[in-house]
Amino acid sequence: MATKKTDAKSTTTVGRQELSRRIAKDADLSQKQAQAALEATLVAIRETLEGGSEVRLVGFGSFKVRESAARRGVNPRDQKPIEVPAKERVRFFPGKELADAVVKKKK
Repeated sequence: MATKKTDAKSTTTVGRQELSRRIAKDADLSQKQAQAALEATLVAIRETLEGGSEVRLVGFGSFKVRESAARRGVNPRDQKPIEVPAKERVRFFPGKELADAVVKKKK
């Protein structure tokens, strides 16, 4: 799978395999080691959130579990009102460095 460089007008999605390739290259690891490191990181994040704690990566961002309130919604199929129950959701809050790197500055 070839990686496509992105510019301001095009986008691409990077999946686990491509991400592990990039990790292997940048960290001078084998593909297998990088894939194991990525999987271990994702498991650690998931288990931390399942345990009720937040994951904070300074400069990158934070993963937090937040409760969304119950609300009234509309069924798009028949336009009838429905009750949407409260539930927990995982939220990501980007850190300043990540936000500054991604957001284009207007002059």
